[in-house]
Amino acid sequence: MKIVHITPYAMTRPGGVQSHIRALAGWCGAAGHEVRIVAPPGEGDAAPDVLTLGRVRNISVHGTRFELTRATRAEISAAVETLQDWGADVVHLHTPWTPLLPWQVWRALNLPTVATFHATLPEGGFDPLTWALGKAGDYFNARVSRVVVPSRAPLDQWQRRGAAPLPLILPPTIDLSDWRAAKRDMPLRRDAPQIVYMGRLEERKGVQVLLEAWPEVAAALPGATLTIAGSGALEADLRNRAAPFPSIRFLPPPDATAARALIAGADLFVAPARGGESFGLVLIEAMSAGTVPIAAQNAGYASVLSGEGTALLAPPGNASALAERIIALASDPVEHTRLRDWCATRAAEFDVSALGPDYLSLYRAALA
Repeated sequence: MKIVHITPYAMTRPGGVQSHIRALAGWCGAAGHEVRIVAPPGEGDAAPDVLTLGRVRNISVHGTRFELTRATRAEISAAVETLQDWGADVVHLHTPWTPLLPWQVWRALNLPTVATFHATLPEGGFDPLTWALGKAGDYFNARVSRVVVPSRAPLDQWQRRGAAPLPLILPPTIDLSDWRAAKRDMPLRRDAPQIVYMGRLEERKGVQVLLEAWPEVAAALPGATLTIAGSGALEADLRNRAAPFPSIRFLPPPDATAARALIAGADLFVAPARGGESFGLVLIEAMSAGTVPIAAQNAGYASVLSGEGTALLAPPGNASALAERIIALASDPVEHTRLRDWCATRAAEFDVSALGPDYLSLYRAALA
């Protein structure tokens, strides 16, 4: 097969959707298929298999970054001609309700399509954007071969809207081999645990909750250190709030190699996102690297940390409960080791070698 991935996100910047697409493209290529990726431009040069077009405008919606993309008619025509000459068979659309580039290319290509809606929409009263995105989801659901969502949380939203047919739950997948290779198998540094947050510094990701929890953590674990790696609208405020604590350091967003080294070298990885998470690829990466995550119990993260993993969840936005979970796990080497072993087994379930065949089956079904 010749598979086209279409995404509204620049492939040159880090992100869960981008990691998912790269992993699927690599695995499918190794399995004898060919893959092209259509994406808007970003900083730096894209990989040879990425066809970039259009323009990007960044806005902030519901406390998170949101990208609007659009290509000209001439750009769409040239891209479609390139893909048709290549012999494209099937399209995998990613978050196609994000305006506008994915819809433009998909409509012009007119090929059998699988669409993944990666996001969980905000809830709690009427919101015009949420309403509009829901309508866009219904539009695509009526026109593609199969809609996919990553977990139960977004599926419940589709079900409440009366979607027919209902989407299929199929978790996003990534190649975890580099994360496993970064694993250090170090014992818990009980007297001086190293704790890491890595991600965007924005309201939805909840890093401010971690800073609210830190005085309690620092009092109970005087040798503990916290590294916050990322950038975003809250950075200046977070730095000011962290100033009284020399145990906290800030780093810019690391590249892939540095990210793996940073997380693999930590005792705990904290992911305090308040909500809006459909899954938890960042948790799976940490788990593969031998680092135990402590996460907010939003619906997406809870879908990863199920079963024994529920011991690693804290109520979203509750700084005291988050501090309690950090202190308890950082003080118990036996429990830390037990959960680290569980995490490694759980993470392997989402590796591209395990889920890649399921995606190929979807592509073949779309072509049937």
